[in-house]
Amino acid sequence: MIAVEFPAMRKEVVGALASLADRDYQDRAWLHQEFELEGRFEDFDLIVHILYDDTEVLPDPLPAVGAVLFDSEVAALGTLGAALTPLISRLGDASTSEYLESDGWSAVVDAAGVALATMVRHGNFG
Repeated sequence: MIAVEFPAMRKEVVGALASLADRDYQDRAWLHQEFELEGRFEDFDLIVHILYDDTEVLPDPLPAVGAVLFDSEVAALGTLGAALTPLISRLGDASTSEYLESDGWSAVVDAAGVALATMVRHGNFG
C-alpha cells in the first residue's frame, strides 16, 4: 500500500502522538494552558477523543490499516493502546494532573514516542 484513505485523519493522529510523547508540552499546554499560537487549545481529553473516537486507532489499531495506518504501524500503536487504555479504565474522569502523575504515564509517553517516530517515517499526511 502506498497511501492511506484518510491522510488528514492520519495527520491528526500524528499530532496527538506528538502531544502524548512530549512530557514538557503536557505540563505547559494541558496543565497551564500555555500555547505558542494564540487561540489554540488542547487538553488530554481532546487527545483521547482523537485517538479513540475520531480516528479509532486505539485501543485496537488493526481495523485502521488502510484508512489511517499502514500495516507496519500496528505494533507501535498497539503498544500505546496497551499502556494508555488500562490507565483510562482505571482513572476514568480523573484530572489531567492525576493522569500525568500516575504510575504508567511514562510508559504512555515512551510508547507514544515510538508510535510517532514510526508514523513519521512513513509520511503520507495529505
